[in-house]
Amino acid sequence: MKRKTVSPGTQAYYDALKRIFELESGVLTATLPHAGERGRNDEERFRSFLVKVLPRRFSIGTGFLVCSNPELPYSRQMDTVIYDEIHNSPLHRELAAYVFPIEMVYGTIEVKGLLKPGDLVPALQSIARIRRLAREKWYVVYGERAIGQEKPDQLVVDPVEMMQRLAPRAFLFAYDATWKRHSSFVSALKQALMKVPEAHIHGVVILAKEWFACQVAYAGNEPKLKHYTDNGLLRFVKQMIHSLASVPIRQMSIDRYLNVDAPSNTPLQPTTRKRRS
Repeated sequence: MKRKTVSPGTQAYYDALKRIFELESGVLTATLPHAGERGRNDEERFRSFLVKVLPRRFSIGTGFLVCSNPELPYSRQMDTVIYDEIHNSPLHRELAAYVFPIEMVYGTIEVKGLLKPGDLVPALQSIARIRRLAREKWYVVYGERAIGQEKPDQLVVDPVEMMQRLAPRAFLFAYDATWKRHSSFVSALKQALMKVPEAHIHGVVILAKEWFACQVAYAGNEPKLKHYTDNGLLRFVKQMIHSLASVPIRQMSIDRYLNVDAPSNTPLQPTTRKRRS
């Protein structure tokens, strides 16, 4: 095919990415005989896409989210975690997954090959669980102080803790969905949000159908959605970049996780339940 000399533009670029996604998921991933491996393949493909479109300061992985309060249970394994690796580091880096302190997480994304009505409430419950972890976000800033009034020129540096409660941004990416009509999808998403009012969804895209929706913050007693039927992938990326950039992250209070003077069963254990071997 002869290549044009004029740039096709951003929208055409994302249209091409959408077609590539559909081919890769519908043909290449479909060659795998195991459903679980097909799902993991779709997740890996999506994470590779994020590497192309997100600023470099956003690192991308998969794993579990924890907070420093042992009374709060850790999250389930998230398909995609977008996190800060400039100021912070995961508590554990294993081959299959990482363990992320909530303080270093910009956002999470659940990936579905085929989104069904029954998938919405569990996805929102997972988001609500992460939002509860965000109530225990502790960071440190450093400042100088004199070691005594009689020695004002002899300065030392002390860390000062500060709390932030802004939750990570939550997204849902689906290659396709079972809804035939856009209005039915929007209605199902609203009903699911009413069942899990503690959740907030910052963006949902149905790739094959070009549908995109995002929740409006503090809209009243009932959830309110902005929703569109065109340029779904482009809208999703735009919303994601804005939402992630709005999460302030600085150095976390590592003492709350790695306090060697605390009882051994509290700082690194994300829940009071018995740890699996």
